Amino acid sequence: MSKMRAVRLFAPSDLRCVEIDKPVIENENEAIIKVKACGVCGSDLMRVMVKGAYRHPITIGHEFSGVVENIGTNNKGFNIGDRVTVVPLIPCGVCDYCRIGQQVLCDNYSYYGSREEGAMAEYIKVKIDNLIKIPFNVDFETGAMTDPIAVALHAVRKSRLEPGQKVAVFGLGAIGLIAVQWLKYSGCTEIFAVDIFDEKLELAEKFGADVCINAKRENPVEIINNKTNKRGVDVSIEIAGNKITQIQCIEVTRKLGRIVFCGISYDDLVLPNAALSKILRGEIELVGSWNSLISPLPVDEWRAAINYTSKGKILCNPVVSHRYRLEDCAKAFDMMFYRKEIFNKVMFKPED
Repeated sequence: MSKMRAVRLFAPSDLRCVEIDKPVIENENEAIIKVKACGVCGSDLMRVMVKGAYRHPITIGHEFSGVVENIGTNNKGFNIGDRVTVVPLIPCGVCDYCRIGQQVLCDNYSYYGSREEGAMAEYIKVKIDNLIKIPFNVDFETGAMTDPIAVALHAVRKSRLEPGQKVAVFGLGAIGLIAVQWLKYSGCTEIFAVDIFDEKLELAEKFGADVCINAKRENPVEIINNKTNKRGVDVSIEIAGNKITQIQCIEVTRKLGRIVFCGISYDDLVLPNAALSKILRGEIELVGSWNSLISPLPVDEWRAAINYTSKGKILCNPVVSHRYRLEDCAKAFDMMFYRKEIFNKVMFKPED
């Protein structure tokens, strides 16, 4: 068998670029993708450095794009040479949630990069059902970011935002910065963006945020409440996955408002009595947002993401802060985990 380079996780904090067998098609419903770009998700960082995967060793990476290298006979309209991105979730198709089109909530799902071999490699084998074509005017890095673009859209849609309302976004990683862009097209009167890095806030302002707040220097709760005449925003979206910002979301949301928790948190959240009282007395809705929808109705968020990027409405290239070769995997994850540099989306380029 021919060989390829792949970034393999052997144990928590044991990440190496090694040579392994190139995957081959074993049934009619599979395709081999030559990976052009693979992004690092926040979940990848904790998986690699702390938690580990469901099995070891495993090739990591689930945000990617590439070109169809080979394809099974049940090609479903795809051909060798097609430019594609790939939905990383592999639903079972038979549980109650799959049957109602909520594959994202599948009881028995699998996932590229954590349960199945991932895409931080020269090639990956995927199910043809998971392929989505990307147009020629969408570059491969943007194509690789279809997943976080769709996740951001899902969070914005969960907010049920109405044109003319005000919203606060806490956490300006890649998903937060893309959420600001989606909000710009949702008719917001005012977008408040909160983070602790000026570089991220500057990007958020370029993407359409009206008020940018550095929470290291200023109190975002005081500023937002003052600028809304003590009323609070209509919607707050938490994308940092931090127990401090989770509480702050409650503190800045008006009565009958809505809070969306999208950021993955690894800490317990203990609600102060004042925050709980505000939820109860203000009848505030708090909802979770997980991953994104891939069903045709009511909105296929992946294809909506590609549609907006192809029209130049959602910009991804400014969000990519670092690019690495596969061989630099350990260095890259060490930089991110220990925050040695300010970063947004980190991209691996297997061909480099």
